[in-house]
Amino acid sequence: MNAGIARASWPSRAIRPERAERHPGSALPKRRQQATRVGEPVPEVTFAEFAERGGFSGRRVPIEGTVETTFRCNLRCAHCYVNEPVGAREIQVRELPRERLLALVDEVADAGTLFLLLTGGEVLVRPDFREVYLHALSRGLLVTVFTNGTLVTEEIADLFAEHRPERVEITLYGMTRETYERVTQVPGSYDKCLAGIRRLVARGVTLGLKTIALAWNYHEVQAMEAYARGLGLPFRFDSSLNPRVDCGANRNGELQLSAERAFALDAQDPARIAELKAFCDRFARPERPRDTEHLYTCGAGEMSFTVDPYGRLQMCQLSRKNSFDLREDRFERGWNEFFPAQRARTWRSNGVCRTCNLLSLCSSCTGAAEMETGDPEGIVPQFCELTHLRAWAAMGEASGHRRDASCCLGRALEAVRAGAEAPAPGGCGSGCGSGEPPGERLIQVQRRRPAPAPPAS
Repeated sequence: MNAGIARASWPSRAIRPERAERHPGSALPKRRQQATRVGEPVPEVTFAEFAERGGFSGRRVPIEGTVETTFRCNLRCAHCYVNEPVGAREIQVRELPRERLLALVDEVADAGTLFLLLTGGEVLVRPDFREVYLHALSRGLLVTVFTNGTLVTEEIADLFAEHRPERVEITLYGMTRETYERVTQVPGSYDKCLAGIRRLVARGVTLGLKTIALAWNYHEVQAMEAYARGLGLPFRFDSSLNPRVDCGANRNGELQLSAERAFALDAQDPARIAELKAFCDRFARPERPRDTEHLYTCGAGEMSFTVDPYGRLQMCQLSRKNSFDLREDRFERGWNEFFPAQRARTWRSNGVCRTCNLLSLCSSCTGAAEMETGDPEGIVPQFCELTHLRAWAAMGEASGHRRDASCCLGRALEAVRAGAEAPAPGGCGSGCGSGEPPGERLIQVQRRRPAPAPPAS
């Protein structure tokens, strides 16, 4: 992968902004200084230097992996992209057994994985979580755990205190019981979540809080952030929803914030806007070189991977249409043979997104587009509109785009009406694909219903 044109993303879907750019050339995060000897700090190096010292510079190495141990959950969140009933026996028997999970941990560690995310569903519903978690730590992996916090008992909190993860991340769904449980649809879940947070804070476990901003809870996002800051914890939010991956249902029309309301949340946080401007200056300028040939320009399948509960090795948590069966085969073969073929896929029709300089800023990507529209080159108007609002706030006319996204969406809709014949050159005229040749087939455009009016506060 060419470090000069690797795709970054904003905002990061991980709570740690320092890990948003997982590509050669980006700087490793500034962390608390630790010591090898008293008074001797551990030296910090760039990722490029680390790769060079490790002997994998220029090579495909699965540095970062995600293992979804289950899609089952003890909550029934209205927006969740995976939400199987916790007691569903027919789902449980399909999940990778403990022995295969332990072997998989060995395989990814042997392949060079450093960071491992254990998530779900709700990762703590599996009774073998402790064994899988401890085995991952024993292999030297830096483990992050995503949980809703309601199952963080005294025993689980003690486990994390004695055997430290790199981080635990807990999602809040509201800062009042009414809002939280409207989302989770489980009475008592609000108090259990806060109790889990208190247990981890009391033990000094590295913890971060986050939320997904919905039409039902957006009015409490600032209160959630204030709660996190009051505990000395980092906090972040995202406002882009995806359809369910277990059944394909898409409830975004009711829950998804409009682009204007989502950007209004961004604008309330000066630090977030400052980060946005810095990101755009580095990655979204029209003159920045970009790979306009390949569909995948991120780290998926190049430096990262996802394994779902049923043993399907996938490029990432969004790109799920094509997978490699780890029940019948080993990780090494999937990584070395299956993924390179996936990453070799090239753009065929979508000239709008293909050369857009805002691609790194966009909530859409090959996986998200495929999940939303069924087409990896599909366009999701909600994501496109929000991206243009952010780009205009960060760069104004220098972004080369119009604030209302008509430069890109207008051209896409014209292509649809014309039966996939691209319109004449024009549009915004600055690298968003307005001058691309006619596409080979129809551009898939998804329309969303506007979000309902905000609830009275």
